[in-house]
Order: sequence, then C-alpha cells, then structure tokens
Amino acid sequence: MAIAAVQAVAPGQPLGDADKTPAGRGTYVESGKIFACVTGQKKRKAENSALEVLPEEELASNVPEVGSIVLARIVRMSQDRAECVIVAVGSTALNEKFRGVIRKQDIRFFEVDKLQMTDAFRNGDFVRAQVLALGDSRSYVLSTAVSDNLGVILAKSEAGMPLSPISWNFMKCPLTGRTEKRKVAKPS
Repeated sequence: MAIAAVQAVAPGQPLGDADKTPAGRGTYVESGKIFACVTGQKKRKAENSALEVLPEEELASNVPEVGSIVLARIVRMSQDRAECVIVAVGSTALNEKFRGVIRKQDIRFFEVDKLQMTDAFRNGDFVRAQVLALGDSRSYVLSTAVSDNLGVILAKSEAGMPLSPISWNFMKCPLTGRTEKRKVAKPS
C-alpha cells in the first residue's frame, strides 16, 4: 500500500478519469472527469481507493503562538513551576504534543511570594492559560495571571469526583463537600 506523492491542487483542476478512479471527498465528477472542488492536497491511499482533496484548513497543524489561549493538562509539579502538556489551542484539539510550563510568578500578579504551587494546581488538572513565550527545551511559557478567565477549568477531587468552582481560589467536591484550593478560571 504505497502513498502517492503530495500534490497541491486548486478548485476546478482536473485530477483523473472517473471511470478508472472513484471520486472522494473534496472532488466532483463532470463529463467523466474528476475535478478538485477545494484548494488543498490531492490524496489517494491505495490503488483502488477514492481520490480525495484534503482542504488546507485540515492540513494546517495548529501550533501554539505567543498570545494564544491554550488548554493544558498538568503532568508534573515542583515548588516553583507546573509542567504541562498543551492539548488544545483555542477550541481546536492538537494532533501532536506540546510541552508547557507555568512558573510560580505567572499564576497570579499579587502575593506571589505567599503562593504554594499546590494551592493553584494539582497533577491532572486542566488549565486554560495564555502563551507568554517560547521557553527553553521546546516548551512554552504559559500564564494564568493575565486574565480572570484563565486558570483551572476541570479538576478531580481526592475522592475522584469532578470539582465545582465556588470562588476564584476554591473548588468543592460534590460527594464529600470538602473544598480544595485552586487558581480557578472565571467561567466564560
């Protein structure tokens, strides 16, 4: 099963004969010929599979950029930083993994010296953050201090239940009624 070479195509460009190849997504048939109906890349997985044109929007790899709002999952904590994996840019899920780091000074602007990392995040929390910069070793520097809409959006309690936000720095377990500290994102 060989994959054909990548070829960029434009709408209306002839792609092949309809009697030899089935027409697939992003194409149309007219007078026995297959034509592209979108700008993108011509694709055919196997000899007898349909001929498709993948739109450019689907081919574009979403990459976090400075200023982007991202969704990240906390994977490792230390006293001065939380390491995370970026899982989405805006509302678009990512196909590849990007690493991020939230430094203690980027969690909030006030009383940074009094802040304990475990009062803001825990491993497994999902956090909405803004990309500040491209950091060292291919990781992005993220911040939750820029806006009230940034912070933990999904977390589980010690009992394993999803926590509900009750204030900007507390979430509550519906099962046990216990509160846990987090840097909570204001609901949007």
